[in-house]
Amino acid sequence: MTSSDAVTTYRPTLFSIAYRMTGEVMVSEDIVQEAFLKWMNRPSEVILDDKAYLAKSVINTSLNHLAKVKREREAYKGPWLPEPILADSRAIDAKLDISYGFMLLLEKLAPLERAVFVLKESFDFGYAELAQLFDTTEANGRQLYHRAKEKITGSNRRFSIDPAQQQLLLEAFAKASETGNIDQLIQLFKTDIEVYSDGGGKVVAALKPLIGSTIVEQFMRSLVSKQYSLLDVKPGLVNGELALLFSQKDNQLLTTVMIIEFDEMGISRIYFVRNPDKLAHLQ
Repeated sequence: MTSSDAVTTYRPTLFSIAYRMTGEVMVSEDIVQEAFLKWMNRPSEVILDDKAYLAKSVINTSLNHLAKVKREREAYKGPWLPEPILADSRAIDAKLDISYGFMLLLEKLAPLERAVFVLKESFDFGYAELAQLFDTTEANGRQLYHRAKEKITGSNRRFSIDPAQQQLLLEAFAKASETGNIDQLIQLFKTDIEVYSDGGGKVVAALKPLIGSTIVEQFMRSLVSKQYSLLDVKPGLVNGELALLFSQKDNQLLTTVMIIEFDEMGISRIYFVRNPDKLAHLQ
C-alpha cells in the first residue's frame, strides 16, 4: 500500500482512536501525523500489518500525552469535558462511537484500560497482540479489557428514540435557536437531568454539576434571559448528538457549544463547552 493510500484509508480510524484516548482534537491530529511520519520513515524491514503498526504508534503516543497532562487535568477547574467535534468533520471514522456520553465514560477508565479497550474494540486486537504491545501477559490483557468493558457497558445503554419524540426534540431545538423560547425544551427534561459546564477557569461556568429538573430549568432560563439578545444561536450535530452553537452577534466568535444527550424518557444530560481553548478548532 502506498503512503497516500494508507493516509486515505487509515486516517479517520486512527484519528478516532487518538480522540477516544485524549479527548483533544488538535492533539489527535498531531498524534496521527506523527504516526504516519514514523511509518513512512521506518527501517526497510517488512511490516506485516501496516494498520496494526500505525494503531500501536497512535496508542503509545496517546498514552505518553495522557501521562504529561495528568496533573493538569487533575487540577482542572470544574468538570473536564472533551473537545467537541462537528458532525461534518471528515477526520472521524463514523463506525467508532465518539458520542459525548461515551467519551465521558472512557474518561473514567485508567489510561491502560482505555488503550486496551479502544484497540480491542476498534481493530479487534487479540490478547497476544495486546500483551506484546503493553509488555504484559495475555491474562492481564484479558482482565484489563473485561474490566473496562464492564465499566463501559454498564453505563452505556443505547436507546431507540421514538420518531415522534425525536420530532418534538427537533422542534424544541428550532424554537430555542430561532426565538430563545426554551419552554418546549424544558418540557423534555427528565427529573434527574444533569448539566456539566466546562469553562476551564477561563470563562464563567458552573464548577459543579447541576442535577435535577428544577435547578436546571432555573439555570437555563437565567442563561437565556441574560445572553440570548447578545448571541446568535444555531442548531447542529456535535459528536453525533444534537447541539446548539452560540456565537457573539458582533464578531461571530463561537463562545459556547451546548450538547444534548437524551434517551427514551427525555433529555438526560446537557454539556456546555465554554473553554475557548476547546472551541478554537471550530472557529
